[in-house]
Amino acid sequence: MNSKKRNGKICVIGAGGWGKNHINTLSRLGHLYGIVDTDKSILNHFNTLNKNINFHTSVEDAISSGYDGYIIATPAETHFELASILLQEGKNILIEKPVCLNYKDSQTLLAQAQKNNCFLMSGHLLLFHPAYLKIKKILDDDRIGKVRYVYSNRLNFGRVRNHENALWSLAPHDISLLLFFNNYPITKVSFNSSEILKRQISDSTVVSLNFSNDVDAHIFISWLHPFKEHRFVIIGEKGMIVYEDSNQHKKIDLYNNYVSFGKNNTLNANMIQGEKEEINFEGCSPLDNELNYFIESVQSNSKDYTNYKLSMEVIDILERVSEK
Repeated sequence: MNSKKRNGKICVIGAGGWGKNHINTLSRLGHLYGIVDTDKSILNHFNTLNKNINFHTSVEDAISSGYDGYIIATPAETHFELASILLQEGKNILIEKPVCLNYKDSQTLLAQAQKNNCFLMSGHLLLFHPAYLKIKKILDDDRIGKVRYVYSNRLNFGRVRNHENALWSLAPHDISLLLFFNNYPITKVSFNSSEILKRQISDSTVVSLNFSNDVDAHIFISWLHPFKEHRFVIIGEKGMIVYEDSNQHKKIDLYNNYVSFGKNNTLNANMIQGEKEEINFEGCSPLDNELNYFIESVQSNSKDYTNYKLSMEVIDILERVSEK
């Protein structure tokens, strides 16, 4: 791969499911030049999108067209094989989460990217969400002191999957956020799951994580819940942060609540309840942010693998939970 400036011509592999969101967003951004899908009827849906798009029914055909970057938005079990083919051809890629189904394969992909001088990243969308970027700044500014506890609820009625369980389908979002806010080694993992629909696929899971810096966390995920709730809470020594993405109230709540103890007396807790602050954040699209980051990284020939290495940690945690 040479070091010349690239134009940012992107090809999306997989035009169904989440792939169509990549396609529509890239088209609007002016960077969609190719679509790959083995189903010609799906490709036909995009015939009128714009005249610059090439349609392919194989990855090999798309590789020969020489796009600047490729997005893999196919089922998770195909990610490793497709990514490996592209990296061996020296192509820059974004892989939707999870990047693959085991940590060993994720290591192989990183090695291939480094060997062939390719840019490689994952599609953990919430890392580009303006609310969570704002929360990261609040933490960096020490507004709530040392973080003690974090929890995330990702609950909804549907969509029930058949090819993966609730853990692998939903938890990558929340695990990536935990690592984004508190990227320390995990010392202990425990979980409990329920096969509510009795299909040998877990529909609901609670994961508990203990970090080496004495931060504890839990994640509650379910696709069989009476109402939608996407809530993220961070408890610090001198304040608390709440963001509920499922709420129409799109603001971050900062509670200036904390507990104070008398000198040398941990039995007498003083509950200090301060004012709640509503914190606004920039109203931009997370997918726009993610794709612009990918395009800019491709154009600048970036070899920053920070994003991808975080996705490897997500796979490691998912594997550790699955093995229990």
